[in-house]
Amino acid sequence: MQKKAQVTVFIILGLIIAIILFATFYFFGESLLAKSKTSQLTQAQLIPLKEHVESCILVSLNKNFELIKRNAFFFSPSSYTTDYGGAKVNYLIYPDNAVNKLNSLEAVQDELSSNIEKDLQSCSFDKFNLDIKPDKKAMKAETAIAENKIIVTLNYPIKVSKGQTSLELKGFSVSKETDLGLIYSITNDIVAGELQGEFDQYKYTFEHPESRIDKFNLDINNAVFLVTSNKEQDYVLFANRK
Repeated sequence: MQKKAQVTVFIILGLIIAIILFATFYFFGESLLAKSKTSQLTQAQLIPLKEHVESCILVSLNKNFELIKRNAFFFSPSSYTTDYGGAKVNYLIYPDNAVNKLNSLEAVQDELSSNIEKDLQSCSFDKFNLDIKPDKKAMKAETAIAENKIIVTLNYPIKVSKGQTSLELKGFSVSKETDLGLIYSITNDIVAGELQGEFDQYKYTFEHPESRIDKFNLDINNAVFLVTSNKEQDYVLFANRK
């Protein structure tokens, strides 16, 4: 009789637990499922974070872009400059072994990538209500200056967690429409022509209608070149000393 009583108690307890579970899911199931879903992380939730990183890249790109234009494909005034219109203009041709001759396009791209990596170190994620762990040591930017645009790609592993879910962002990319690549080619041709003797700007612009070149003679030995394209979207100033 005692064993039967114990079994009966267990059966009753089981029924009570089953009823409680049924009632819980019946009345609160939807809210529990909704809460479970909100604790899950999806790729769609990472879109604002991806856009944020790319906006940080673009801010850095625009800042460095202005430096490149202002300093004739360098990122700061060199040891050889002249004053023109209240600004320091870099010499790209100078008698002292042409010391600050035109920077190579590869060097411009590499330094731009390096500067973007440095700037991205301070790109904050504080506004996001997520557990974000960026791998800053693995960050690597690559820049390509094409004829009509600049493209920056960034490999930047970022682990994002929420609840029991973890995802990773890694690849980012931005582009800037500009004819700076074309302006570089024109500038390179001018520098090469001047080093060989005298650059014939009228013949060159006739043969290259996409180019716009203005030369301002400061004195018998010094001149400043203003280089742009027929789009007149961007420009570069540089000086020549014979």
